[in-house]
Amino acid sequence: MKMEDQNKNQNLKNEQQTNNQAPVPPQKNKSGLMFILFLVIALLAVVTFLYINQRQTTDEIRTVLTEEKDSLQSHLIQLRAGYDDLMTDNDSMNAQLIIEKEKIDDLLAEIKTVKAINYTKIKQLQNELGTLRAVAKSYVRQIDSLNTMNQELVAENILVKNEIKTAKSVNVELEEQNKDLSGKVELASALRTENLEAVPLNKRGKPNNKINKIVKIKVGFRIKENVLANAGERDIYVRIAGPDDYILAKSEEDLFEYEGQQIVYSAKRPVDYINKNLDVIVYWDNNGALLQGAYEVYIFADGNEIGTTQFLIE
Repeated sequence: MKMEDQNKNQNLKNEQQTNNQAPVPPQKNKSGLMFILFLVIALLAVVTFLYINQRQTTDEIRTVLTEEKDSLQSHLIQLRAGYDDLMTDNDSMNAQLIIEKEKIDDLLAEIKTVKAINYTKIKQLQNELGTLRAVAKSYVRQIDSLNTMNQELVAENILVKNEIKTAKSVNVELEEQNKDLSGKVELASALRTENLEAVPLNKRGKPNNKINKIVKIKVGFRIKENVLANAGERDIYVRIAGPDDYILAKSEEDLFEYEGQQIVYSAKRPVDYINKNLDVIVYWDNNGALLQGAYEVYIFADGNEIGTTQFLIE
């Protein structure tokens, strides 16, 4: 009996120990968690890269549009200044010019409120600038026509000045006003040059002013932007005068008109001018006519002298 009781007690202890032990949870899959963590990090890296790339692209676009906006404002200011030179003694014409100036002022005020990232608005303002330029050119033509009419009126008044003494002073004043107006329009629409330079070159194309080394003369300059000038193709003429005042020329038949006379040129080049800065280079090939001394270079376009410079040959 004692042996059976001992067995029962032992079984009871085993059952209690079994009941007291807590269930062991299954082990988590560590490799799966690591894969998910790596995937999240990779996605964050891609998103960060895309964000930075988009930010850089946006900054580049903003920079370009800001430059477009500044250029547009500069062109409007130049056009506004050009209208000041077109004011005449004709009240009706002046009223129209004032209206156009007010339109430019309104656009300038509007530009200040336009954000640089507003591409659509900037393009719209550029189109309006093109329209204003076309209108400005039409007024230049109208004023030219008005000048012609006024000059005819002056001529008629001169014919009767001996009969109408009181009209003499009026006619003289009108003539002076017409000359002033004509000069302003002509000055506003004429081409101008800058950075004008004449350089003797040797056979390797290097600057050299030694008379026995020179193979050609390089004349370089920039035709400045002028929104009131007539756009289109025209010839640019270069005259090079030596120390003996002789004009270097390839042929005596190379002539162009200047102040009602046909004069010889050294070289010419056709250009297509579209009212913007235009860099031009013209070459004169040495034909053996060079002398030692100082040379004068003159640039002509549209019947006007538009620039001059000098160089020295030793």
